[in-house]
Amino acid sequence: MTYRYIGRQPIIDIRAKIVAYDLLYRENEVKNNSNLTVAVISNLLDALSIETILGKNIGFLRVDSEFFEYEIIHSLPKDKIVCALLADTRIDEILLERLLLLKKEGYQFALSDCLYNSETAENFFPLLPFIYYLKIDVTQSDLSLVKKNLSLFHSYGIKLIGTKIETHEMYELCRSIGFDYFQGYFISEPNIIKNAVLSPEYEGIIRLWNLLQHDTEIPELVDAFQSNQGLSIKLLHFINSAAFSLRNPVSSIDHLLRLMGRNPLAQWIMLMMFTEEAKSSNARVPLVLMVINRTELMSGLLTLIKPTATREEKSTAYFVGMLSLIHLLFHMPQKEVLTRLNISPAIEQALFTGEGIFGEILNLVRSIEIFDIESIEEYLKTKGLTYTHIQPLINQSMEKVNAFEKEMEG
Repeated sequence: MTYRYIGRQPIIDIRAKIVAYDLLYRENEVKNNSNLTVAVISNLLDALSIETILGKNIGFLRVDSEFFEYEIIHSLPKDKIVCALLADTRIDEILLERLLLLKKEGYQFALSDCLYNSETAENFFPLLPFIYYLKIDVTQSDLSLVKKNLSLFHSYGIKLIGTKIETHEMYELCRSIGFDYFQGYFISEPNIIKNAVLSPEYEGIIRLWNLLQHDTEIPELVDAFQSNQGLSIKLLHFINSAAFSLRNPVSSIDHLLRLMGRNPLAQWIMLMMFTEEAKSSNARVPLVLMVINRTELMSGLLTLIKPTATREEKSTAYFVGMLSLIHLLFHMPQKEVLTRLNISPAIEQALFTGEGIFGEILNLVRSIEIFDIESIEEYLKTKGLTYTHIQPLINQSMEKVNAFEKEMEG
């Protein structure tokens, strides 16, 4: 049986705003997964709408030279898809003539994940007049040569994308060299700041969150929120925004507690904290979208794997997803942040040991994020599931992230 695996990884600009996604795609029956054949791309277009995958952003789709021998390129929206040539693509006159014709028609091209050095630079030179983006693998390239040739790239109007950036130090180096866009795991890695302290507002949010985790009576909770009027107003405005599509607006904290309960309020107060920080600094936008993606997947996967999951268990899954990223918000070690929170043993086990059902699902979500197909399949097999069972959940999380991103910018 053929399974289609579809994923995406963000590409950000110098202000840390998401500008594009690198589209990841594979079929389990395709032996050479480095190349996207015409048939595979056709299946990709059938499997999901471009809008679902990309939202308002553009996407980079890896293709080989064979791709240009067919007319399927005209099925791709030229304003949404950049065809990214594999770095080992054979460059000849036939390919260059085809690229010239398609470029005149408005199609955009990139050179994908190239290892840039003195030898390869000469090989890639004929492509420069035809590409808009040059994606450079920073782990295996001569970055001093990249810097030296920066004016050459700019003369062709080429934007540089640094890929496989794994640390914030490498990100800063690429910024100093002159890269325009950045992609890599550094987005999801903590950038620890020495002696970082929580602001009074964050301290207030954490105190309220801890109250919600105890069996605090509703009147006492309402009093605690009312004593922090500014935070309560922000929270009500946040919950009533279009991102949540509530049928009827919530008018007060008391109304919310009696209508929804303390767990939804605890979820929303933490999500608001991420979102407020993201709105005040574009550098946090990818983080809050990661939070949305993780919490959606954690909740959906728990329901899939354990259909009898209780409301409390679903809430725990949500918090595991959110709290697995909270240290990125505070620039602090994860344990230091979590000691301030009243987390349950199940959440602690999931975050620190990766064990238990919540830890297992968190590991699965992380595998989905990095497109680790082998790990995904290995886990699903233990549950008697296949990728076809989780792909709808991944699609839904993409749509939720797209809607939230649109709301944040609206």
